[in-house]
Amino acid sequence: MAGEIKKPISESRLAFFVISVIMVILAAVLPFAYRIDIGPGPDSIRAVLWDYIESEWFSGFRLWNPLDTVPYTFLRFVFALYLARFCVGSATAKKVMLTGLLAELQPIIVSAPQVYLIDWAGDPLVPLYMPIPIMFTLGILLVLFLKHRHKDD
Repeated sequence: MAGEIKKPISESRLAFFVISVIMVILAAVLPFAYRIDIGPGPDSIRAVLWDYIESEWFSGFRLWNPLDTVPYTFLRFVFALYLARFCVGSATAKKVMLTGLLAELQPIIVSAPQVYLIDWAGDPLVPLYMPIPIMFTLGILLVLFLKHRHKDD
């Protein structure tokens, strides 16, 4: 319609969007687990988009298809959005921390049964993921900072 006037985006919606984008980027770039290869392969530090391995045949960073990590990192992105919601005042600290804790435990909860409960005929192809709580630590610091700041207001 020609005469329609578009409403400006509210300040809180814009803040939520900006914070969400930053948190989702951090969730994709920061490492989420130390990948322990139960079989003959090398161990590595794993992020959604990359990993770092040190082995005799290859050492260094590799890029990954992010869809490979969805079973291990889905809650990490939920945590990122809860952090953004907390920043704009629409989520409680308790829910944010619970989501963050579950996100940190997700890699081991998903990988441990696959490694230890499946009867492999030969070398296991599924690694064990041990969480690296960098995102959770940053989330705790952000929540503590914002809770303290809100008390002063």
